[in-house]
Amino acid sequence: MAAGGAAALAALVIYTVFMRWVVGQTPNWAEELPRLVLIWTALLGSITCTHRRSHLNAGLLPLIVRSADVRRTIGKVTDFVLLVMLLMLAKAGWDLTLVTMSMTTTALKMPVGFIYLSVPVGCVGMALMQLQHLLSSGDTP
Repeated sequence: MAAGGAAALAALVIYTVFMRWVVGQTPNWAEELPRLVLIWTALLGSITCTHRRSHLNAGLLPLIVRSADVRRTIGKVTDFVLLVMLLMLAKAGWDLTLVTMSMTTTALKMPVGFIYLSVPVGCVGMALMQLQHLLSSGDTP
């Protein structure tokens, strides 16, 4: 999904640059549509990163804490805190989506709330992945 969004974003930007510099006519959606694709791609891609635990981290815990049991406990606490924070962010994103659904974007004439909808969708997806990590019996990195 994220790769498709990145490819679509690249195609949109290439098309926009071509239209602007070769044809001399910039599409009216040149600013809004790539931004929309970027936001949705980033938040949907973050679900996969959360599932794979591939978000950037410092990796210092194994250097500081030698005990595997303590590291596992810290990992579970971290998973729980992240789950709570993602649910809070999803709620805030949903509230913002509802407030902005009656507004429309300038060029695309679509509800602004559709852009903000990416926040609760992405956060709920990441929260489900965090819940899976929290409930799994395997080691947490």
